Amino acid sequence: MPAQISAAQLLGCTALIAVAALPGLALAQEATTLQPITVEGTDDDGNGPVAGQANPMTQAGTKTGVPVTKVPQSVSVVSREELEQDNIVKLDAALEYVAGAEGAPFGFDSDTNWFRLRGFDATQTGVYQDGLQHFSYGFGGFYIDPALVERVDVLKGPASVLYGGANPGGIINYVSRLPTGDTGGKLSVGVDETGSGEVTYDQQGVTANGLAWRFTGKLARQDGRGAFDPGWRGVIAPSVSYTTDAGTKLTFALSYTKIDETHVGGAWLPYVGTVEAAPFGYIDREFNTGDPDYDWYKRDQILATGIVEHQLDSGWKLTNTTRVGWAEIDESAPYAYGYGDGAAWNPTFTNHFQNNPVGGTDTLSRIFFEHQTTTKTVLNDFRLEGTAFTGAARHNLLFGADVKWFEMTQVQSSVSSPTAPVISIGSPSYGGISVTPSPYIDNTITQKQLGIYAQDRIEWGQGWIATLNARYDWVDTEAVGTPAYDYTDGEFSWRIGLAREFENGVTPYVSAATFFNPLVGTSSLGALYPETGEQIEAGVKWQPSGSNLLLTAAAFQIERNGVVTGPFGAETQLGQVRSRGFELEAKGDIAPNLRLTAAFTAMDVEITEDADASLIGNTPGGTMERQAALKLTYDVPQVPGLSINGGIRYRGESWADDANTAKVPDVWLIDAGASFDFADGWNANLAVSNLADRTYVASCDGTLSCFYGEGRRVSLVVSKEW
Repeated sequence: MPAQISAAQLLGCTALIAVAALPGLALAQEATTLQPITVEGTDDDGNGPVAGQANPMTQAGTKTGVPVTKVPQSVSVVSREELEQDNIVKLDAALEYVAGAEGAPFGFDSDTNWFRLRGFDATQTGVYQDGLQHFSYGFGGFYIDPALVERVDVLKGPASVLYGGANPGGIINYVSRLPTGDTGGKLSVGVDETGSGEVTYDQQGVTANGLAWRFTGKLARQDGRGAFDPGWRGVIAPSVSYTTDAGTKLTFALSYTKIDETHVGGAWLPYVGTVEAAPFGYIDREFNTGDPDYDWYKRDQILATGIVEHQLDSGWKLTNTTRVGWAEIDESAPYAYGYGDGAAWNPTFTNHFQNNPVGGTDTLSRIFFEHQTTTKTVLNDFRLEGTAFTGAARHNLLFGADVKWFEMTQVQSSVSSPTAPVISIGSPSYGGISVTPSPYIDNTITQKQLGIYAQDRIEWGQGWIATLNARYDWVDTEAVGTPAYDYTDGEFSWRIGLAREFENGVTPYVSAATFFNPLVGTSSLGALYPETGEQIEAGVKWQPSGSNLLLTAAAFQIERNGVVTGPFGAETQLGQVRSRGFELEAKGDIAPNLRLTAAFTAMDVEITEDADASLIGNTPGGTMERQAALKLTYDVPQVPGLSINGGIRYRGESWADDANTAKVPDVWLIDAGASFDFADGWNANLAVSNLADRTYVASCDGTLSCFYGEGRRVSLVVSKEW
């Protein structure tokens, strides 16, 4: 029987590491008492508003507040101002102008934020909030609304040395909107042409005894895009922060999210009829393959976060972040799975789940799927940071330990054609259906992880920076029920980086890092072991002296080993994928009143090992290897308060399948917008995405499941700030 790790043991180990670290650190300080000691990030720790900075402080790549240029990996930051400029309603739409990143690869999906980084899916193990992972498996993830987020930091490439098990392409870290000590508020009312609308309220202040507080709330109506009925979602998020006389800063944040809606259309459609014309033509972009009587999505979610920060007299800083989360999801989602016809199988089983229309009909086979999932999580990250000297070299040191406990109880059920009725594309009939999905998964999955880590960021000479990281993790994964499994694993990860800051603002760098990514489930060979691999990256970051402009370039190669491949029920872990590429990004002021945001990505993602030898050398299905985007924002000096913007995005080709037999074409998209301060504290912001209303397929997950990209969206938000 594999060894078990209990939650109590995990938290106990965290405390022991913290206590054990202090005496040695104190001695290190005594040895350098004559040297000036400074702690980076005291005034700006990388978790606050970006405030228009092109090279802001960030914690994404070091867990300490440093400028983007000091991180030996590619980092992008999307500010609150950028989210509001585009009237973002889902966070996966925030990465449209970020190099190496793809948001919403399956088009508009109202209940999940989907991400890919450097060619790899980051939705399950690459999403974080305030440095703590929003681990997701099956349908047991957490949904974060843009109203809760101050900024989005994107670290590209392996991050296991700081965060433990994580996606090889990088991480997305949401930074929460917390009390800043300011007073004031903002009320926003928004609407778009589909009938969707929202009201957002954000207020903060400080009490007489110094308690800083903030309250954020949002109520939104979701309609259009082929949804059967309007849906509703709401979120409330109070938070408080207080600094004691001893200098300890305590922050507590609570959020409650509720969603009750039906699914939108444009998804789970066959390649023939979306990318290629079927005999009857093309399927409408908003066609919904479900049924109103069997379509619902309900979520109740609570997240509670506590942050403790304490500055020691020795100059060292203690930080502890804890989050407790709970989510309950009840979902029923009928969806199409290829073409089909008939209420029974024919002798050759070729009348359902086909790539092409069957028997001259336009009917689609369907799967009626439902699940009930409850997710609970407890996470804690303790870290100690400070500065010490050896001769002329300054060591910016970080020691930490984090724990994760994730439990998901799930029941998944389905029934499919021919038992479930088909649906006609040209004349769909909804209602009057009687089906009973049968359970095929009924279990409770628990994953526990303990990691200890250390970082030494050494600065010396004329701008030299070396970054050294090491970490070890223990992971225990157990499933009770159907199916059942139990396994443990331990992995070491490391990173080494070298950079040189020149006086003209140019910072070239090189780095190498390893990663591991724990998996959940079993294959035909037994329990799944963690994916592992490494990255090498070289790049340059340039902030011209005296400017608010940052230009970055990065070249990278990632090797991902232990990839699960093969058909359902016969999977193996013999796969390997290599991603190599080049990224360019520019952000900031390029002339008076003129701001630029630009990104370019060129990748070569290749299957280098697979149990199916015919796939070696191919590009994984759904992987977009070319992307480009450019946006200009101009503050019109002749009309005070008026700002206009325009952008163009290029989405490159991708393959619908690993066999590379069906290609999804590229597309150019145009965005535009304007913002006007029309009275004291009043603003109107207009945003238009996909201005030309181009119909395109965002991606395909096989030739039976393609997803339309979102059509033109025109939205207007009017706000009052005080």
